[in-house]
Amino acid sequence: MVFRINAITAALFSVSAGLAIIPHPVQAADNSAKVPPALRAGAFDERCYSDVPPATPTEYSRTTPVEVSADKLNATRNGKAVYQGGVEVSQGNKYFSSDYTELDQVSRDVLAHGNIFYRDGQVTLKSNDQLTTNLDTKESRLDNAKYQLHGSPARGEAKKIVLDNQKKELTLSKARFTTCPVGQESWWLSASEVNVNQKEVFGEAWNATLWLKDIPIFYTPYITFPIKDERKSGLLYPTFTNSSSNGFDISTPYYWNIAPNYDLTFTPRVMSARGTMEQVEYRYMPELGHSGTIYTEYMSNDRKTGDSELNPRWLMNVRHNSKFEQGDLRWTLDYTRVDANDYNYFNELHPPVGQIVDNQLLQSTTAGYYQKDWNFTTEVRDYQILLPNTPAPHQLLPQLTFNQYHTADQYSFSFNSEASNFGNRSEQYKAYTGQRLHAEPAISVPILQAPGYSLDAESKLMATYYQQNIPDDMSSYYSSTLGLNHLASSVNRTLPEARVHGTMSFERQTAFNDQSFTQTLEPEVQYLYIPYKNQDNIGLYDTTNMQSDYYNLFSDRRFAGLDRISDANRISYGATTRLFDYDNTERVRFTIGQAYDLVAPKVTLLPNDQKQTNSRSLLSVRADTHPTDDWYTHAGTEYNTQTRKVSSGNGAVEYQQQKYTTQVNYRFVSKENFVVDTADDRRDVSQFGTVLKVPLNRDWQLIGAHYRDTQTGKSVDNLLGARYDSCCWAVNFTFERNNTPDNTTLTAKPETSYGLQFEFKGLGSVGNGPKYNLNTRLLPYSRPFNLND
Repeated sequence: MVFRINAITAALFSVSAGLAIIPHPVQAADNSAKVPPALRAGAFDERCYSDVPPATPTEYSRTTPVEVSADKLNATRNGKAVYQGGVEVSQGNKYFSSDYTELDQVSRDVLAHGNIFYRDGQVTLKSNDQLTTNLDTKESRLDNAKYQLHGSPARGEAKKIVLDNQKKELTLSKARFTTCPVGQESWWLSASEVNVNQKEVFGEAWNATLWLKDIPIFYTPYITFPIKDERKSGLLYPTFTNSSSNGFDISTPYYWNIAPNYDLTFTPRVMSARGTMEQVEYRYMPELGHSGTIYTEYMSNDRKTGDSELNPRWLMNVRHNSKFEQGDLRWTLDYTRVDANDYNYFNELHPPVGQIVDNQLLQSTTAGYYQKDWNFTTEVRDYQILLPNTPAPHQLLPQLTFNQYHTADQYSFSFNSEASNFGNRSEQYKAYTGQRLHAEPAISVPILQAPGYSLDAESKLMATYYQQNIPDDMSSYYSSTLGLNHLASSVNRTLPEARVHGTMSFERQTAFNDQSFTQTLEPEVQYLYIPYKNQDNIGLYDTTNMQSDYYNLFSDRRFAGLDRISDANRISYGATTRLFDYDNTERVRFTIGQAYDLVAPKVTLLPNDQKQTNSRSLLSVRADTHPTDDWYTHAGTEYNTQTRKVSSGNGAVEYQQQKYTTQVNYRFVSKENFVVDTADDRRDVSQFGTVLKVPLNRDWQLIGAHYRDTQTGKSVDNLLGARYDSCCWAVNFTFERNNTPDNTTLTAKPETSYGLQFEFKGLGSVGNGPKYNLNTRLLPYSRPFNLND
């Protein structure tokens, strides 16, 4: 029989509003800008959701029809209505069933027992005991219940569930929780009592114990857990590693949720071989478009240094971004610094912040105003050098740039300009300083423009003025070592440029192994002319050599920076061919190119550098293939056709399928091709590497990485790791041995580190060793394949 009785339905479904807020005990905001990683729940494999009902919105309203059915209905004189046998109540996607349901219309009490089942879009509940509720007080109790959250493996059971639907409070007595599939309960979290208030951000649990199978491994008399997408102050999970350099290394962070847009993490770090360090990270976002981080480390005494000049050891890192006027006006700050003589801070203490390039720490602030056709920017920049007895690059104090662009049907115009003030604060290496003004108008005109080919002509005028301050006691490093001993106090340099660049594109249909492809042939040619002007009287402020490759053949610059503009009377030529399959996936790309100098360029970076005698540039060849969906290959080389020697080269072969990855790679750079280093004892760079990630079965996975210097036969970095990853818990083990550079002695010393990490899915991580991925401490895993999928 089917009855439409809203009173009973209200009673039965009054439970649902509260039961739907049964929390995932570690649910937290997945927002890296606001929430520390240790607060986020572990990731679940898709296979763990196979038996989990999907989460759906509750589909009902007050006007949604309610249907009640039962085998038998009895109405008594004292105001009771009794439903017996196969009681079912449904409204929208909400469903309730039991063997027996009773409503006292006087006291407004509802009693249900026997095979109690409840389901909506958020939760499923089961109980073989009883449910009681009151329509007036809106208080409900469910005994000996099991629950399963929808859209999550989270499930559990409780001896008693008490719901105050008026106060939106939920209490679970003798509760258990896990994310393990049924029959695979590797761990449980139990508590004598759990309280949840829907109006609050966090729930509370008393006498909480973490169990591995039947073994208790952790107890706390009181714990809180997030039930909403917000944060709360408290201890985060500790991290630990062990290395030959620092010994046993443990960090125990405390997170302070100051406000929704401000937080601070204070982390005491104890290294058994060195001492204690304090780490503080303060993050702020005062309003939309403005955010930043201030990070500091301080160590009052490092026992291992044995040098009082290095104590205390400290680091400061500040990063800030601001946008005004809907993003047109922008300001950024990136500042990292350690103590002046602490050259090995990053090598020994491995801070999680700061960018090091060529042993230089960047300290920069920029501001700019950006429009569609023009922009104006300013930058102040300095560096800290992490090498002893090494001069620092020139400072920018400041640099102002103005760029303007205009495109019309018959031409395009650009104007680039800058004003730079270069400083130098080195007392040991007294250096020249100077100011530079540069203006560079350019106009480009299409000579031929049609589908399949184009020919453009471009003309530039590069006008530069230098005002240089040369001290009488300038360091011999600049005058003798670098040969900059003919600097002038003021220099005017005006150079015109003419360039003609043409491209063509041919296309044909072809086939290989009975599969059709589209093949392209894309030749290009360029003529560049810039007259010669002696520039040995100009200092080097921000200019260095450029690495040679195919794309650089068609550039108008041989040097990165404005202090040297090379003369050119050069023809560059090259071609690219590609293969696309029927899905327009690029399967093959082959590129070859070279340049021919009609007149050998005379401008060199340093006055005592050897002038180029070869009329032909390095021959640049690059090939990338993607023969199947799983395989990738890459090979590239720069070949000196005069000496018949390889200047640089690199290659890689990779197989990647789902969780399986393997790559073999190699790179070579001749010492004559180094961009920066000018030492006499240079050696070719020749490194072989391989990385591997192998799933042994559904739960076990191995990773490994090995990099070796083929010149010395020594290993550079080695990584070995294993991971067990089930639906409800995971454990990682990593072992790494690498040659850590010592910037003081300019040598390298071996370092060994290992870490162990446990993760209970839905509870976060306990202990963090080195991250479980293919990146080693010295060399990141990369995929050098330049193909369009």
